[in-house]
Amino acid sequence: MTEKKNPHTAKNTNVNAKATATKAKETADRAKDTAGKAETTAKTTAAGAATTAAHTAHVAADKAQVAAGKAVTTGRTVAAEAPKKAAAAAGSAWMMLKARKVLAAVAGAGAAAAGATTAVVLRRRAARRRRPLARLTGGRLGS
Repeated sequence: MTEKKNPHTAKNTNVNAKATATKAKETADRAKDTAGKAETTAKTTAAGAATTAAHTAHVAADKAQVAAGKAVTTGRTVAAEAPKKAAAAAGSAWMMLKARKVLAAVAGAGAAAAGATTAVVLRRRAARRRRPLARLTGGRLGS
């Protein structure tokens, strides 16, 4: 038996096929848009991550540079002050060596002055013990 094709059934089948094809095309377009958005999001995220990593590396490099600068400055200061301190100590020692003669002279003069003062005081004491006639005659009479 041969089947007869119903014209309405063929028409409905064509309409259904076209509708399905249209829906499939729309779904494919939406999938393509979603894929495009996902790609854009991935690119943006990757760019953001790369920017963040670059910024972090830049900040770390800046901090390292500042620390190195401080270390260099400290090293220069220590290197500049060490010879000054050594020179000051050597200068003090040299001044003491040069001044030793002066110090010895001052000490000797002080001792001489003390001795002279003692002699004068003792002479006056001795003179006071004498009576007036002994003092006039220098101790020859009236002792």
